[in-house]
Amino acid sequence: MKKTSLGLGLMLAAVLLALGVMPQPVAGAVTDTTAPTGTIVINGNQSCTNSRNVTIAMTWADEVGGSGVARMRFSNDGSTWTAYESLTASRSYQLPAGDGYKTVRVQFIDLANNRSITYSDYIRLDTVAPTGTIIINKGDLTTTKQSVTLGLTYADNAGGSGVARMRFSDNGSTWTNWMYPTATKAYKLPKADLGYQTVRVQYLDAANNYSPVYNDYIKLVEPAAGTEETTLLPGSVPLVMKWVSAGTFAMGSPVTESLRGADEGPQHSVTFASGFWMGKFQVTKRQWYAVMGTTPWTSYTHVSSDLDSPAVGVSWDDIQSFVTALNALTGKTFHLPSEAQSEYTARAGTTTRFWWGDDPSYSIIDANAWYYNDCLNDQYAHVVGLKLPNAWGFYDMCGNVLEYCQDYYHDSYTGAPTDGSAWMSAPAGSYHVLHGGCFAGDWTYARSAHRSNNTGGHYFFGFRLVR
Repeated sequence: MKKTSLGLGLMLAAVLLALGVMPQPVAGAVTDTTAPTGTIVINGNQSCTNSRNVTIAMTWADEVGGSGVARMRFSNDGSTWTAYESLTASRSYQLPAGDGYKTVRVQFIDLANNRSITYSDYIRLDTVAPTGTIIINKGDLTTTKQSVTLGLTYADNAGGSGVARMRFSDNGSTWTNWMYPTATKAYKLPKADLGYQTVRVQYLDAANNYSPVYNDYIKLVEPAAGTEETTLLPGSVPLVMKWVSAGTFAMGSPVTESLRGADEGPQHSVTFASGFWMGKFQVTKRQWYAVMGTTPWTSYTHVSSDLDSPAVGVSWDDIQSFVTALNALTGKTFHLPSEAQSEYTARAGTTTRFWWGDDPSYSIIDANAWYYNDCLNDQYAHVVGLKLPNAWGFYDMCGNVLEYCQDYYHDSYTGAPTDGSAWMSAPAGSYHVLHGGCFAGDWTYARSAHRSNNTGGHYFFGFRLVR
């Protein structure tokens, strides 16, 4: 039987060979001699951190047809390793204690026991907050201006990640956006109210450590009465303002005043708790053109072509547009004066009919104001500043052109504000106040208490500014 079986087997093999069919070998183990590859990235590739607890992300691969990556392990120093553990694309990891650069290493192993090379990534551990200082106006104790200069110093610990940003606050709760650190910075104090004001700064380093809040304070005080401040408009056109100090005055005219108007009473006390900047001169054509680039006065007669004469032919609404454009150009807050501010400045501490006295014979008015009798041969608004200034150094306060105020016009002072603010409730008609005299009006207009009203433009209407 054995011989017969062997013979049959040989015969079958010969038949299969003749038919081209080869017998299949038995399957064996995979041969894998190539090490796997991989990567490691700490905290999404950030350069620094203020926490020892980080996240590490891994990738790995084996050769095509390889046995496959099976495990990974980690080390801080390249000599001491964790136990091999299951593969995961990301995991939490704790850096060793102590600030400075930290390196995390990973090694992969495949099913054939091939070990990868060591892959690594590093990150700076920085747990110490930065430090700094702030000094306002080089240590001055007082300032007359809201705009100040901050002096700033900042530092990080030795080997730290470095100061990256700073921010500022007036009250410790509302902060500016973070900005790049700089040694000096222009800053505007939060309010015009007189008294002590504090500016705070906080620094942030690249590892997101916040410094303590550092602060300095300065006292905002009134400028001396008559102090001048010049703002340059486009084309280097100057706009000169003078400081008017706080105070109290009797607004309107007494019933005994000669040529008094019925709308000038009742005379009442007005108190300015703080001072303000008032235009030294009426706004000129040159200044208007520098801001607006228009010439609205050209459609009127009785208008001087001299650019240093008042800007006339402008309505109350036109002036609001001018103010908006001016403030956008300068970053300041100019506006029309209240009627109280206008009269207070015009009087300059006097209580007489005119700021130069009662002048019963009108013998002094020519030297102090442009009015009708003085302009018989030249009926137009003249170059500003040619007449004498009042006691506080302001020109043309009661002559040349009538000056628009911010207030709505009321036919009496009953219910008027007593704090110097503009009276902005609008009665029927909604006209606005014009204060002072003009070249087209007689001496009645030049009285300190004189009032007019309108809304439109005219060749003897103009304005001056306050802020």
